[in-house]
Amino acid sequence: MQNKIGLALFGALCYNLTQGLAFTLVRMQANALGDFRTLGLVVGLPNFALVAGSFFWGIIADRWQNRKAVVVLCAMFSAILYIPLPWLSPFGLIIVRTLQSFFLGGMVQIATLFSELNPKSRATLMGKLEAALGFGWGAGAFLGGFLVLSEDYGSSHPTVIFSFLLTASLGIFAVVGYMGSTERYTAREVVSLEFGKYFWPISRLFVTTFIMFFGYMFFLSISPIYLTEAAGSSFGMGIIVLLSGIVHAISAPYIGRLVDAYPRENAIRASTITVFLSLTLYSLTSNIYLITLAFLPPIYMTYFLGARAIIADNVPYQLRARAMGLLTSFSLLGSGVGSIVVGELLVTISFQDAFRIGSILTFISILIGWYPINSKIQL
Repeated sequence: MQNKIGLALFGALCYNLTQGLAFTLVRMQANALGDFRTLGLVVGLPNFALVAGSFFWGIIADRWQNRKAVVVLCAMFSAILYIPLPWLSPFGLIIVRTLQSFFLGGMVQIATLFSELNPKSRATLMGKLEAALGFGWGAGAFLGGFLVLSEDYGSSHPTVIFSFLLTASLGIFAVVGYMGSTERYTAREVVSLEFGKYFWPISRLFVTTFIMFFGYMFFLSISPIYLTEAAGSSFGMGIIVLLSGIVHAISAPYIGRLVDAYPRENAIRASTITVFLSLTLYSLTSNIYLITLAFLPPIYMTYFLGARAIIADNVPYQLRARAMGLLTSFSLLGSGVGSIVVGELLVTISFQDAFRIGSILTFISILIGWYPINSKIQL
């Protein structure tokens, strides 16, 4: 079993190496091919495809009763779609990235796979998963900044081609890792389950997710610009982001154990409170050390460890993939709406005013997510 878990973690590491690389490569290529409008479309439209994909593949995984097959299929197609990116026009880049993101929406099933390996240690195992994902993304993003010179983007330069082929190759390695893993199967009575019966008791979790990410985007969507100004250079901004990735990878297993040892809602409370305090601090100070301190906590990871564990505890296996997909969808919708709103507001208000509005929204998420969710329904 440990070997199978190791293979799954290897697959997750390779997958997020591709995501970290793509974070830099795709944005730089899009900006060089067109303008900020092109960049906005390349980054923005895939969010909607991710929402559709996470919901669609969640339903497919529930019907097939095979999360592993969905993960392998989606990882394979998303990896292959990196290959043509160096040769595409702006319009082609938008189309292929949107299609690719539809398949990436199925990768939420990685968390479902891990939640089934050991029900008594769900958050601990997902903590190990988050450590692999965090380190992979940080290392990939860091590597992506050095592979291609900025003047080589916007063309099929050899370094651009090599970088995207490397990204696709790592994605194929992820497929190999996932194929070697094993999904835990247990005997289950075949029954017809109504999804709404399980959705409504935990719907407050989805509302909390939407509002928290809506508010957090008042900082996160503009964080590269803000951190570059605060640090005085893009290099300083990169160091801050790298430090955050290191903290994420190191702390993930320990946070996972804490989520297993204490009520799951504590992770939701800790995350929403941390976002609120961070946004408040951003609005009050320009001290780079305090800003860095506020940026380091692994907010995303802590929130999702708690939220996914709550879903795994309260939703039957047959419907769990769909619920995990909805959790991802609500976070993406909140992120998308928040990014659009703050972009419009910053035309007339300052960064600090935007952070204050975001802190108010996250305070509302604290109130909504504070009370325990204990909605287990017997079959």
